Amino acid sequence: MPACPPETHAHPSPVDQPLSITYDHEAREMERYRGLALSFLPSHPHVSRLMAALGIECEQRLAALETLAERLERRSCLPAPLARRRDHATQYRQHLFIRDDATAAQTLSYALAFAQHSLQFSELMARHCQLAGLDTLLTRFADGKRRECRLLEELRDQSPVTARATGSFG
Repeated sequence: MPACPPETHAHPSPVDQPLSITYDHEAREMERYRGLALSFLPSHPHVSRLMAALGIECEQRLAALETLAERLERRSCLPAPLARRRDHATQYRQHLFIRDDATAAQTLSYALAFAQHSLQFSELMARHCQLAGLDTLLTRFADGKRRECRLLEELRDQSPVTARATGSFG
């Protein structure tokens, strides 16, 4: 019998909470990167492609969490896919496009701050997780998020606005 019956997926047991919380966190990260990919598309397509790739990495982490949940017979502790889609669709109804370099630089700085927060979250969850297999998965996630932060730092540092502020552009 699964540890988290279907009717209680919104309130998993304390042992199952790290799985559920991590899943919710990654789903929000995925939607954030998808939104950023769309925002950057008209004026900074190279940044848009990176954001889309980071969103795909989040999808892959979600799939890994689903696989682990299946293996541990805790799939019902995760939200249903249809409910997730409905929640995310209402969350992103209004969307803004980035049209200038200053806004792009500021948005990249925010994206980096969120990525650093996500890295800290994964590291803390891995350190304190008591669910078999999740700690190893979270350690792997943290490694990917470190790379994500480096990519975003490099991109931010190459931004024309950032380069002008430091005197290294043109």
